Amino acid sequence: MIHIHRSLFFITFITPVIWGFSLFIEIISFQGIEITEYYQFITLIFLLPMLSYGASTAFFGFILSLKKDADSLLKAKRIPETELDMSLMASIPVAIVMPVYEENEISIFSRIKVIFESANKIHKLPQLDFFILSDTRTPEKWIKEEAAYIELCESTENFHNFHYRRRKSNLNGKSGNIADFCRRWGKKYKYMIILDADSLVSGELILQLIANMEKNPNAGIIQSSTRIFRSTTLFQKLTEFSSYLFSPFFLKGASFWQINSSGYWGHNAILRVKPFMEHCALPHLPEYGGLGGKILSHDTVEAALMRKAGYEVLSAYELDGSYEENPPNIIDALKRDQRWCQGNLQHFWFLFGKKIPFINRIHILNGILSYLNSPIWMCYIVLSLWNYLEDNKYLNYSMLPEEYEFFKSQIYDPLYLKLLYLSLVLLFLPRVLSFISLPLIQVLKKFPGFLLETTFSILIAPIYMIYHSIFVFSILLNKRITWGPQNRDADSGYNLPYILSSFFGVTILGFSCAYISYTHSTMLFILTMPIWLGWILAIPLVVFTEKEQKILNKAFNTSFWEPNTNLIQRFEEELTSHKNSYLEGREFFFALVHPLFQGKHKQLQGNKLYRSKLPQSSEKDLNILLTEGPGGLETKSLLKILSNRELLDSFYTKFWTSKKENWAGYWKTIWGEINPSFFPSISNNKKNDSNLQ
Repeated sequence: MIHIHRSLFFITFITPVIWGFSLFIEIISFQGIEITEYYQFITLIFLLPMLSYGASTAFFGFILSLKKDADSLLKAKRIPETELDMSLMASIPVAIVMPVYEENEISIFSRIKVIFESANKIHKLPQLDFFILSDTRTPEKWIKEEAAYIELCESTENFHNFHYRRRKSNLNGKSGNIADFCRRWGKKYKYMIILDADSLVSGELILQLIANMEKNPNAGIIQSSTRIFRSTTLFQKLTEFSSYLFSPFFLKGASFWQINSSGYWGHNAILRVKPFMEHCALPHLPEYGGLGGKILSHDTVEAALMRKAGYEVLSAYELDGSYEENPPNIIDALKRDQRWCQGNLQHFWFLFGKKIPFINRIHILNGILSYLNSPIWMCYIVLSLWNYLEDNKYLNYSMLPEEYEFFKSQIYDPLYLKLLYLSLVLLFLPRVLSFISLPLIQVLKKFPGFLLETTFSILIAPIYMIYHSIFVFSILLNKRITWGPQNRDADSGYNLPYILSSFFGVTILGFSCAYISYTHSTMLFILTMPIWLGWILAIPLVVFTEKEQKILNKAFNTSFWEPNTNLIQRFEEELTSHKNSYLEGREFFFALVHPLFQGKHKQLQGNKLYRSKLPQSSEKDLNILLTEGPGGLETKSLLKILSNRELLDSFYTKFWTSKKENWAGYWKTIWGEINPSFFPSISNNKKNDSNLQ
């Protein structure tokens, strides 16, 4: 049965590819084959299969959507409550792991609290342990994370199931953070559910993921189907609309032929801890510029290593209750793409790795081409235009005017148009199938949103093509990037001068291409319009879509998906109520001298042996901290003091035994602002103190 599924998919996939190649061979056969036509054919070798792959995947997803339970080989699916072994479920040790880096602490811990509450409503769930694994480097943000963690424990009256740990060295980023968790605590747990800082999952989904792991003992990873939520800006709404409309078909279609080798994207998924620890350790790549060093995108590689070890990677696209957020604007989406681009290109080292299963090689190649295709598309477009014009010159010189006009209009141009139509059908087929699959009333209601999102996608594609090409070439020229914190704040847009400077070159390119194509022929001008028009409108598109456009909200109503509104509403309530505003600007005061918070902060730094005498450099830093304030020290020195119990005690004693006139202005200002009501902000319950140790 597995072979039948894959054979059907392969036949559907290869048919338009062969047809497209045959059309191109006919086009170039009218004269001697030029070197530029060879290059154009090479670009087509990459582009046609990618277009056909997307269309074929969506086609099978559409077929599966016509009938419930149509995919007989789907392994990860909803398990009825009557089939769940309640006593077994309650005994399974599971860790919920969320690596974070310079994130909004209120958002992080609100998510954890809502997930905890949702899981607690299902009594058959095991006692989940939540791990917030911080790689935050900014001292102020780190202190706020600790305060939010303490508040979470106190508000839930639970000091046993929540664990916060900040690494002193953020070696290898997120993958290194998870590896560190596995070394410290991995052996205690059978499964772990990986979340991103923008993830939100329901207790019901957690239950189903665990149950599916138990039902499929050979499953190493089960990936849930995530949906975008909390869309505010027009860009987010467009992306959400696109994701909700098209993603289910791609997931179903991909699962139809991938079966036990589905994709894994590193979050909102459950992993079997033991095989993950034994087989999924990431190697350090050869030091070769942007393609070497530490692996930035770990998910595809981990899935390949899990399959290499003989375990299955399954897709649970039927399960609801998995959510994530999206960048608020085009610029932040491009910044994220730049990191993903380098991470995906690094996977080239694994493409020919030993014993990597064939389907995982396809995943790796697909990830590489998702960015490499941008410069390939650019080359293809330029070469197509060049060869078309050159062929016209050749035919014009070698034929009589009447013969040339007949041959061009009846034979040559129709071949080019057939190839163009084939490409457009493959490109737009997923959109059309997704849209017509909706109930008739939804088709009518969603048509304005569908039209707007399609127009936006056409205009934004050439902009992405330019910037993805720049990313690829910069990486191939050995330029590395660092994986910085992601912007998730819809209110933090970019000012107009920054947008103008970022997209001015693209705009000039658009006007230039429009002029050049117009001077050659009207047909060329019209055919290239979607490309140069997107470049010309780059700046207005960025400005218009980075803000909320309330007038268009009706077009993007996604109520037909019926999201878990209770979960999302509870999260919004928690975001509003969970505040640490008393810490703003006073982070160091609370962490270093506040009688209650300082003690809790110290407990979270772990146990270290005390020395009889502090080094001279440390004494100097403590004196500067007292007399000049936190601004007098480098971040490295502040982090050293904040993470060392001995130094924390020394400064605490120094502060409370010193004279006020020796204090820096920072300490005096806050001392003048505070009042006794600040001190009960952190509970002084002895029982709670002992549980945090």
